[in-house]
Amino acid sequence: MPDKYSLMIVDDEEHARRHILEDIPWSTLEVGPLYEAAGGHSALEGIVQHSPDILILDIRMPEMDGVELLERIMQLPRQPQIITLSGYSDFDAARKMLSSGIVVEYLLKPASEDELFEAVYKCIERMDEKRPEPARVQPEEGLEAREPFPPLSHGVKRQTVETVKEYIQENYAKRITLDMAARHVYVSPTYLSKLFSAVEGIGFSDYLSQVRVQNAKRALLDCRKRIYQVAEEVGYQDVKHFIKVFKKLEGMTPSQYRETKLLEF
Repeated sequence: MPDKYSLMIVDDEEHARRHILEDIPWSTLEVGPLYEAAGGHSALEGIVQHSPDILILDIRMPEMDGVELLERIMQLPRQPQIITLSGYSDFDAARKMLSSGIVVEYLLKPASEDELFEAVYKCIERMDEKRPEPARVQPEEGLEAREPFPPLSHGVKRQTVETVKEYIQENYAKRITLDMAARHVYVSPTYLSKLFSAVEGIGFSDYLSQVRVQNAKRALLDCRKRIYQVAEEVGYQDVKHFIKVFKKLEGMTPSQYRETKLLEF
């Protein structure tokens, strides 16, 4: 997939920059190109030159610290979405930065890969919210959900839905569409959509999402797996969509769920 969101890391520690730039698969979030700066002055020059969408900023740096750099950034005509990194001793400075309105997330160092991954996703989510939605295509008039001939009996309707649920359980990790499921049970997609909702009280897509998220919750207990790996494992090619669906169903992000569950052990 093509990259859409540019990112800059500002940190005076080279190993920290290398880790963030090279060890995290930013392309799965459509993030790129990637820029770096070792200090506030070079960061300001890079921001003016490249206009990155997202900035990961270490508060404590020589010469110009993160707070001063933020004040300079706020004077620019276009500001990036900012994630700050700091230690406990810098909490007051971080709180001041959060109140600026352009700092999206504050993370304690050392931040995990998943924390950085989800913080960048949060920035992307905010940017996408500000973009105008594409025009919706209206369905053709008179297109209705028609039952097969002869009409299915109640028992056959229930069995049809159960067969589709089994199909989802067996194939959730693959690409599944309503059309594919409809072909599996020899009915039209429109009819299956209506039938599934009537029998289960939930739409086909919502049921598929629930199955995938339940399996993702089990996979997240394995700390060796990164968020993007879990997303792919349960059938999501777009990790942004996976995080959005997971948060909608569980009320927390995947890494927050993992942290909560690990604290219970």
